[in-house]
Amino acid sequence: MTGQTWRASAVGLGLVFGTGIGIISSLLFDVELVYGIAAGAALGYLIGLAVSLTSRA
Repeated sequence: MTGQTWRASAVGLGLVFGTGIGIISSLLFDVELVYGIAAGAALGYLIGLAVSLTSRA
C-alpha cells in the first residue's frame, strides 16, 4: 500500500514542480504563460511517471 501511495505522489509532485518550472521559464523566455504551464506540466508528468515506474516498491 505504501508503494502505491509513493508512486502516485511521484506523479503528482512531477506535475507540481513541472508546472512551477513552466511558469518560471515562460516568464524568463517571454513565452505565453499557458504554453509554459502546459509544457512544464507535461514534462513533469513524464518525469514523475518514469520515476514511479522504474522505482521498486
